[in-house]
Amino acid sequence: MDRPQARLPADPRLTVVPVADGGEGALTLALSGELDVHTVDTLCAVAISRIHEGRRHLRLDFTQVTWCDNASLFALLGLRAALHAADGSLGFTAFSKAIDESITRNGLGHEFRP
Repeated sequence: MDRPQARLPADPRLTVVPVADGGEGALTLALSGELDVHTVDTLCAVAISRIHEGRRHLRLDFTQVTWCDNASLFALLGLRAALHAADGSLGFTAFSKAIDESITRNGLGHEFRP
């Protein structure tokens, strides 16, 4: 017998706020706080809810992100692949120093550029 999954509350260390509708129907999400293995679920939940609403083109603004771990970057690559599979896209508008350092540390500069 399947048990219902308990839903964990969003981690307050990361906020994700829709800030602007861009051209071609793109929605920009502004992130602030720490992006790590524990908080990336917050971003994924917001992105998935937007996809269910019919949004297929998301842009992420990382200006206010203070920390980013390796796992989060790879989760973002997975999110981008999911959006592409839904005939959408995931783009990046701006990076904080923490995001830029994490991208460089992981050798993913070719994957993440605004």
